[in-house]
Amino acid sequence: MIQQKPKVLLLSIKPQYVQKILDGQKTIELRKTRPKIQKGDFILVYESSPSKSLIGWFEVQGIICESPKKLWDKVKNKAGVTKEEFDAYYQKSTLGVGICINSIHCIKMSLEDVRKQWNQFKPPQNFHYLKEEEILLAEQVTDYSLTFKTQDSQIPLSTY
Repeated sequence: MIQQKPKVLLLSIKPQYVQKILDGQKTIELRKTRPKIQKGDFILVYESSPSKSLIGWFEVQGIICESPKKLWDKVKNKAGVTKEEFDAYYQKSTLGVGICINSIHCIKMSLEDVRKQWNQFKPPQNFHYLKEEEILLAEQVTDYSLTFKTQDSQIPLSTY
């Protein structure tokens, strides 16, 4: 059986939520749209304005897709948001998605520094699936293989 290569997704996250991920207070990333990823795929984390930095990457531990009410019941202690923030975010949504974070590998690089090695790097509005050549550039920039686990600079997070 041929093993499929993991997908790599570039995901923009607001600074206040990135900090909670780094602090271990947020082990579920919330989305309104389900990306086509699964357990074992990788997320490259871009911290949006004002930081504008590539923060690191994590392996996807799992995906939860539920109605917002059911999702809240499952992730309320792991999503790093209040009930009011959660309800406001999913106000007009019928589907809620939780991306379960395994552990974050820190690399913090400014957008300027990333573009020195990856000159076509464009931060996504939401998320972007990396193509093969972009994965190679991401591996060069991060100095990690995004298709194999490593233990360097890893912050373990609780399981979902």
